[in-house]
Amino acid sequence: MNRLTLFTLAMVAYYIVAVVLVSKLVIIPIMKLMLFMFFLGAGLIFARKMRKRLQ
Repeated sequence: MNRLTLFTLAMVAYYIVAVVLVSKLVIIPIMKLMLFMFFLGAGLIFARKMRKRLQ
């Protein structure tokens, strides 16, 4: 194999590994944290509305 083919294969492998690792280690925990905060906020708003309605 010439150098260009080897370089292209190395870049493709690096890109796949980097994208998979970054998405698994960085993006998914951030999305989980944002979902948790969203549901916590929605639950607090809903609980406040229900508390006002029940009084």
